[in-house]
Amino acid sequence: MYTIQEDNHVLIVDPGSYSKKIIASIHEQQGVVDGILLTHAHFDHIAGVDAFAKEYKCPVYMNLLDKPLLKDPLLNFSKGAGMKEVIVQSPVKNILPGEHTIGKFSFTFVDAPGHSEGSSLILWHDILLSGDVLFKGSIGRTDLPTSNNGQMKQTLNKLKTLDPRLQVYPGHGDATILQDELLLNPYLNW
Repeated sequence: MYTIQEDNHVLIVDPGSYSKKIIASIHEQQGVVDGILLTHAHFDHIAGVDAFAKEYKCPVYMNLLDKPLLKDPLLNFSKGAGMKEVIVQSPVKNILPGEHTIGKFSFTFVDAPGHSEGSSLILWHDILLSGDVLFKGSIGRTDLPTSNNGQMKQTLNKLKTLDPRLQVYPGHGDATILQDELLLNPYLNW
């Protein structure tokens, strides 16, 4: 989970859990939550959606190609994960690839299927929130029910067209710089 901030405004990205620490930080800064953005709908990116949406009465946005995962614990992998099964009840608005403004935030939403059908990237200033598409030294799995190896290859080729100076914040693991991934990540040299 990430929060991005513009003045005292906040966007919550991929809330995989409900975090009192995040709530306290937003409250301390007198933050206004303009929305919740999802890069995709696996349980570890959506489990906190309902709690944050209720707390801040804010809209939730994602590529609705992943909509079936929101209500199906088998597809979002919460069933059998040793945790409470995740079913998102909050209404979710479709966000299409392209330039968008939500509250104080202007960003680009990039279609990036492969890890899931609706996987997306978020470009904001010099930051790329890559969800589970790109990790430091690796990429997201493509052996899942809604993933597709061919689409992942196309998405990885799309990454090669982005500014290599982008700071990459993945859904798991350490942050990196796109240029380092272009040089060192074996999956970007498929």
